[in-house]
Amino acid sequence: MTHQPESPINLEQLHQISEGDIEFEIEVLKVYVEDISQRLNKIRAAIVGNKWAQIMGEAHHLKGASSNVGAFQVQALALQLEDLNHSQDSKKALELIDEMFLKLKEVELFIAKKSAALSS
Repeated sequence: MTHQPESPINLEQLHQISEGDIEFEIEVLKVYVEDISQRLNKIRAAIVGNKWAQIMGEAHHLKGASSNVGAFQVQALALQLEDLNHSQDSKKALELIDEMFLKLKEVELFIAKKSAALSS
């Protein structure tokens, strides 16, 4: 099973790390969303402060963490953020952060659906 178009998560990747344990998947995704939300706020502050070394470190972490849980859309946006290192385009960086927050909302909805399905 590969990621479905409506899913913000590559289910194959997620099932691989969880060995099919749905409760574990939900917990991993909750921790992921919390961590990434905090990091996105740090990046936003670093962009305002023009601290590109910090931005790059955080973007690299976002890319890796997103890859690990199968959050392919956030991973792609984090890669775009890393690619801004040369141009240091603060406006584009802030747009990418906003897009990542929107994608995280999709992951939160995905978690809610998985939790509801598990409860029923």
